[in-house]
Amino acid sequence: MSDTRLEIPAHFATGEVVLRPPTHDDVERIAEICQDPDIQRFTRVPSPYRRSDAEGFVEMAREAIDSGRGAPLLVESEGATVGCVGFGIHPQDGYGSVGYWMAPEARRRGTATLAARLLCRWCFDDLRLARLELEAVTANPASNALAARLGFTLEGTRRSAFPLTAVAGFPAERADVHVWGLLPGELR
Repeated sequence: MSDTRLEIPAHFATGEVVLRPPTHDDVERIAEICQDPDIQRFTRVPSPYRRSDAEGFVEMAREAIDSGRGAPLLVESEGATVGCVGFGIHPQDGYGSVGYWMAPEARRRGTATLAARLLCRWCFDDLRLARLELEAVTANPASNALAARLGFTLEGTRRSAFPLTAVAGFPAERADVHVWGLLPGELR
């Protein structure tokens, strides 16, 4: 699967969300959303998050799609960019790692669930991945609930596995993460 450009479906949408690759036109909105303290706390985005980080994200997404290594995709709802869902492929083992973040105004509305379900369906039906994995900080109930709603099975907890903050490049605080797994046919 690697070394082959991923073809993003032309109409990658449900009635309520659209998934699409980020472009340089999205840099300001990405930078705005990623100012959210919970995104910085519970994901791997840099903190503080700068415009240059958003520019780097857009470039990384293009390179991942072009090389077949994954697909970080923006989520649009009601014509506005409200978040990101994506996955990275582990080609040797034929599985993907899923991640997401949502703007505060898009939370608790089902947007992340719809977007992640659409992404997972594509991973299984079109890309034929054998499994998907998702890691969520144990202290983030919304992300863990989303995984359960989609049909992921809690497979374990990695203790002190996630750096929450960094000082001079060294983790100052670490968190436990739940590891979730999803197999074809389990997606709800």
